[in-house]
Amino acid sequence: MNTGSHFSVKRSLGSGDKDMPAPRQERSRQTAEKFVAAAMDLLHSKTYAELSVAELAKRAGRSVGVFYQRFGSKDDFLEVLLDAFFEDSLVWRSNFDVGGNAAQIYSGFLKRGFDSLKENRNLWHAALERAAAEPQFWSKYGPYRANASQVTRAAIERKLGRDLSDAERRKLALAGQVFNSVINNQIINGPGPLMLEADDFFPELEAIVLNIAQLPER
Repeated sequence: MNTGSHFSVKRSLGSGDKDMPAPRQERSRQTAEKFVAAAMDLLHSKTYAELSVAELAKRAGRSVGVFYQRFGSKDDFLEVLLDAFFEDSLVWRSNFDVGGNAAQIYSGFLKRGFDSLKENRNLWHAALERAAAEPQFWSKYGPYRANASQVTRAAIERKLGRDLSDAERRKLALAGQVFNSVINNQIINGPGPLMLEADDFFPELEAIVLNIAQLPER
């Protein structure tokens, strides 16, 4: 994940930071990016619950005090990480170039999204746990998710040379809902028979989702 070029400064700055001189704003941005990069790296090997602020600060080369001054709490920091995750998702989707017919284009987006969730599964697990405790948690990320869906749909429509019909859009939305639900359930509950790491997990899920979407093969 690229955490440097597009990290949301506006989202992560404190309420008084807008009045800071430019050099201080830049240092604040760099501090946020160091903490985000450190967390994303550490979350490859441990859960968010296992991640301590002291360990995070050490990896970022900053103090624990700076972390709390900058982010307020570990719970607040999770939202900063999710902002970075979703912003990264919008960047790669907007620049994603995959050939083939409409179904193959959709499949390419599915695979790239699956790989991203798999790579960041511990971050996603923490988000799912928070959402279970706070039913309105996902609402703040609605614009991100809507934009991601729009980018994917636009790529398919460009290939088809036309807008999808309402019926086709509903099928595509349902396909995406099934795709996300199955992955979320696997990450948070880990049911069988297939596990996320299994070589045939994505191909099996892909076949189901493409069958629901029923995109024209042209």
